[in-house]
Amino acid sequence: MKRFFNYMICVFALGSLLSCSKDNDNLTVDLTKYNPDITAQNNVDKWLTSNLVNPYNIETVYRFERNFTDVNRDISPVALGQVEPMMNAVLTTYLQPYEKIGGKTFIKKYTPKQFVLYGSPSYNTNGSITLGTADNGRRIVLYELNSLDFNNPAAVKRPVRTIHHEFTHILNQNIVIPPAFEQISKADYTADWTGAANTPALAKSLGFVSQYSRSSFGEDFAEMNAHLLVEGQVWFDNYCATTSPSAAAKLREKEKLVVSYFKDYYNIDYRALQAEVQRVLKEGYGATDPVDQTKTFKAYLIGNKVASFTFNPTASHYATYGQSSAFQSLFNSFKNAVGTSGRTVQSLQFIFQSSSKMTLRVIYLSAAGSTLNADYDFSMSVDYSTGQTKFVKQLPEGTGTTYTNGTTPAVLTPFETYLLPYLTNRVFVASFFPTAMTASNPDFGKFGGFYVDGTASNYFYGPIVLK
Repeated sequence: MKRFFNYMICVFALGSLLSCSKDNDNLTVDLTKYNPDITAQNNVDKWLTSNLVNPYNIETVYRFERNFTDVNRDISPVALGQVEPMMNAVLTTYLQPYEKIGGKTFIKKYTPKQFVLYGSPSYNTNGSITLGTADNGRRIVLYELNSLDFNNPAAVKRPVRTIHHEFTHILNQNIVIPPAFEQISKADYTADWTGAANTPALAKSLGFVSQYSRSSFGEDFAEMNAHLLVEGQVWFDNYCATTSPSAAAKLREKEKLVVSYFKDYYNIDYRALQAEVQRVLKEGYGATDPVDQTKTFKAYLIGNKVASFTFNPTASHYATYGQSSAFQSLFNSFKNAVGTSGRTVQSLQFIFQSSSKMTLRVIYLSAAGSTLNADYDFSMSVDYSTGQTKFVKQLPEGTGTTYTNGTTPAVLTPFETYLLPYLTNRVFVASFFPTAMTASNPDFGKFGGFYVDGTASNYFYGPIVLK
C-alpha cells in the first residue's frame, strides 16, 4: 500500500511518501485509557519536567487536545507508553546535538516551546498523510506515534527526520534561504508532487533528495537538511553515486549551500552537528550506515577513477582467488586462433579512457618475439543503481600502431570471432572481485572486473590501476 507522508509548516504543506485513506486504519480508541482530563502528575510528567521543562522550557502536550490539529479530521490520542520514548528521541537526536554544537543560547532561542503528540496520522484529501507541522516557530505537532517501534532504527528515523525538517523551517523563518539555492532546481519544482508522474526515481534523476522536495524550494532545503542529518553522509553519498552526473551535481551544490547556511548565519559546524546526530542514532537506536556505494567498482567507473585492469591468466592472484572457467575457455580459444600465425597472446588490458569509453588492448608477442599491442575501442554505459554495464563497438578505430596492429587479419579475425561477440552480446555487472570478499580483507577493492548478468560464474577481472 502506497502512502504519502506530509509535513506542514504554517501555510506550507510538506511531505515524503505513501497513500491510503483513513478507512485502512482503525481510529476507534477507548479514550478512558488516555485520561485526557486528569491533571495529576505521573511518572511521565515528572520525566518531562526534569528533561524538557526545566532545562529547555519545553512543554509536551500528550493528553488528547483537539484544538492543536484540524478539528474536522479523525485523530487518535497518543498512547501513554509512547510519550517518554518519543520525547527522549526529541531530546537526544535534536535538542542535545544542537545544544552541543550550536550552544545553549542557540537552542533556547530557536527551539519551539511546545510539542504536541498524536497517535494516528492526519489524513489529507489528496491521499497523503501529515506526519508533522510547525506553527510559527512556537509549536511542533507530531502524528502517527502509536505504531512507532523504538527498537526499529528506520522507524525511529522517520519522526526524527520530521523534527529536523520542521526545525529547518523555523530557522528559515528567522534567516531566509540563500536565493542561489532556489535557482539550482527552479524549473523542476511542482505543486503536484503527489502526482503519479513524480516517482522517487524521477525526483532523484532531477536532483531532489525526496519526492516532496519538488513541492517548493523551501521544502527542498528542509528535506536536504533533514536527510543529511538523519540519514547520514554515507546514505547521501550513495544517493549521489547512484544517479546521473547532472543530478548528482545539483545535489552536491544543494549540500554545499546547506552546510554554508548553518556556518554563515548561525555559526554552526554542520559536519560536527551531522556527526553528533549520527552518533546518537547509532549508539542509542542501533542505526547503521548502509554499504558505501561510493567505494564500489561501478562508482569508480562512473566517477572516471579507473585507469585500467589487466587479465593475465598466469598471474598469481588467480591461483589465490580463482578465475572463471567460462572466460578462461574463451581466452584460450582466442589465444589459439591468434597462435596459428606464430603470434602469442599474453594478456588483455581493459583501459578506461573515460566513464563512457573503454579500449580493449590485446598484448601479444610477434613471431620474432617483440611485444605488440592491438587496440579496439568500445563505448561503455554503467547503470548508476545496478552496476549493469554494456559495451558497444566503436568505429572507426583510432590512429597509430596499436590500432594498425588490431587490423592485422591474424589478430582481427580471432577478435571478431571470440572477444567481440562476448563483450557486445551480453550485459555485465561491474564489481570488485572476488564478489564475496568483505571490506575486512586487506585485498578488498584491489581487483575489479565484470561478470555476466544472471551468470555470475562467467567473469573476468584483474588488479585495478587508478587514475
